[in-house]
Amino acid sequence: MIAQILIADDNPDITGLLNDYLSSKGNRVIVVSDGFQLAQKASEHRPHLIITDIQMPGAYGNSAYQVLQKDEATKHIPVIFMSAHPYKKLEKLLPKDPKTRFMQKPVSLDALYDLIKELLPLGGYCP
Repeated sequence: MIAQILIADDNPDITGLLNDYLSSKGNRVIVVSDGFQLAQKASEHRPHLIITDIQMPGAYGNSAYQVLQKDEATKHIPVIFMSAHPYKKLEKLLPKDPKTRFMQKPVSLDALYDLIKELLPLGGYCP
């Protein structure tokens, strides 16, 4: 599978791990460290998929998601939200959208890749 995936997380250990893992699977990866960069790079590069932490400096991942939904060029992009907090604690912050998913940290790379394969057809991956 070849896709352009944008990762947004303020933890360099997580972005490094995800970058290495997804790159090894043949994907092009763009890494940013906050929600402002997330919205900017998504608009600039139009990735096939976004993986974002929820709590980051600047704009949170869910706030950046709201910005992306207002832009015709980015509103179709599937998003995987990640957080160390359980889903129940964040449920009210997360969008109820069929093209979004949630994963609790620590993330299983196999489970993450299964979600990516599920969501990429919605984002237009390149086989």
